[in-house]
Amino acid sequence: MKTAHPSRAIMTRSLIRSLIRLIGLLVCLCALAGCGATRTAPERTLEKTPFRTPVSHVVTAPQAEDEAEQRKMKNVSLLAVNDPAERLNRTIYTFNAKLDRAVLIPVVTGYEAVVPPQLRSGIANGISNINEIPRLANAMLQGDPSKCGIIVARFVINSTLGIGGLFDPATKLEFYPQNEDFGQTLGVWGVPQGPYVVLPVYGPSNIRDSVGLAGDMVFAYYQMEYLYELAEIGDRDTARYTNTVVRGVNTRAGIPFRYYTMDTPFEYEILRFAYTKARQLESER
Repeated sequence: MKTAHPSRAIMTRSLIRSLIRLIGLLVCLCALAGCGATRTAPERTLEKTPFRTPVSHVVTAPQAEDEAEQRKMKNVSLLAVNDPAERLNRTIYTFNAKLDRAVLIPVVTGYEAVVPPQLRSGIANGISNINEIPRLANAMLQGDPSKCGIIVARFVINSTLGIGGLFDPATKLEFYPQNEDFGQTLGVWGVPQGPYVVLPVYGPSNIRDSVGLAGDMVFAYYQMEYLYELAEIGDRDTARYTNTVVRGVNTRAGIPFRYYTMDTPFEYEILRFAYTKARQLESER
């Protein structure tokens, strides 16, 4: 029977001891790795001192508010308009909204409930036909013969075939309305829009359009005075009051916009941007 060589036996025992040490080292490393993977609160390993600050990876409320505010400012910047009197304009905007809900919308609702649709359409057409005169004046001031021709054609057709403007056959003949006003005329002359403003009752405007509105109101006043004279109306005060009320109700009934119905916190900014861009395009066309 052969016996193992002494040197080979020594080598075998040395290899076994090395393997045992290696296995033990691996076990220790695995234990340390397991502890490191399950530890979620590193502050628990720190000594308790009055200067220790809790460690957390959760976004704090101030950070969330800052991010929301940044998103809000980014959205608002996309709708930026020159509005230096924004605080005052927002106050007037709120006043207009309350007036609209408390007075104008109930009046319009009652008007639509009492007056038949055909009669409402006739009233709107008649007012529009009267307004062809100031439209023609503005088209002439703008130096646009094409618009002048269309406006004259509309007035003649609707005043005759449309029975004094109660009907609108001109539109069916493809003579479409040319909504010209003095604010657009000033724009054609090169007058800039100026800062955005909100007018009481009237709503969105700017400096140029506010001046234009005043000019249109003066023109309309003297136009109606001339018509009262032609119609030999004696009670001018009643005629003026009736004209103002009917025009106001008709105008509001023709505007589908309702305050605070956009379901967005940026209604003021959206309306301001839309009005400004629309007026810019109307002056450029």
